[in-house]
Amino acid sequence: MSNNVSSRLSIPIFHQEWWLATASRQTFSSIDVEMGGKIVSRFPFVRKKRFGSYVIRMPKYTRTLGPHFSLPSSKTFRYEQNIRHVVDKTIASLPKYHGVHFYLDPENDSAFAFRLTGFKVYQGFTFRIMPEKSLETAWQDCDQKTRNLIRTADKKLSVQESADVELFITLVKRELPQNHHDYPLLRALFTEAHSRGQAMALYAYDGEVPVSAALLIWDDNVLYYWQAVRVRNSKVPGLNMLLIWKAIEQAKKRGLIFDFDGFGSVRTAKMLASFGQKPVIRPEVRFETFLYTIKRYVIHMVRRRVLRKYRSYDLS
Repeated sequence: MSNNVSSRLSIPIFHQEWWLATASRQTFSSIDVEMGGKIVSRFPFVRKKRFGSYVIRMPKYTRTLGPHFSLPSSKTFRYEQNIRHVVDKTIASLPKYHGVHFYLDPENDSAFAFRLTGFKVYQGFTFRIMPEKSLETAWQDCDQKTRNLIRTADKKLSVQESADVELFITLVKRELPQNHHDYPLLRALFTEAHSRGQAMALYAYDGEVPVSAALLIWDDNVLYYWQAVRVRNSKVPGLNMLLIWKAIEQAKKRGLIFDFDGFGSVRTAKMLASFGQKPVIRPEVRFETFLYTIKRYVIHMVRRRVLRKYRSYDLS
């Protein structure tokens, strides 16, 4: 039995050159690490100045980042040692920074190496359905109430696939007027992804009226439930659950992992958990100098207590 291990060679969508160029508006940088004359790691990032501090971070709308490895196959000890070496060289090559913040893909193996360098590693979570799990098994995994809600919504609504992102934007502007979206950037990313056969929109209609929408993006490995919105005054239960299920069907058609793409609240987390999948760790990597930590705390307090009406501003 072989003990050799190697990283996946498929490039995650968030690491693809076109995505990084578009999402960063051509401002991203990358650090390559070589071994034996070959590039074995690439770490893309953006560097922004916020209130006098330099921060290394992901471009907007990018869910995960971190080094993308192309290491040679080796036994576990040597493979982990190589990752630690690559991470050490990557950090040493970064430009001046006061803060670092990004999320690793669940399949990325570098969290331990970043922890050893003094970075903090927290546990973020998403949910995933692997391609080897059949659609029928995924359906049976769902809580009975969730299945009933999906059935009910499916009887009352029609779901259409679309290449149009404008209706999604219209719904977001109407239903979530205080949001953090950058509409030109969102439009550019979706349009570019769709032109490459890596995106679609799903719209649920109650008769002629659109009541929920979702944007899906994917690479050669994972399909992400990337963005979603629903009409708050719709009387049809299970709006979001129906579109999630339709997105799962899209992932199954393509033989891809389905990633629920995290959650923004406890309520949403519990809803996603009702699909019956185990939480998957999406490591969050952070580093902050003492002064930057204080500065971030002050900004957070200002945001909460003074600038509530300016929540659409990115003060982080």
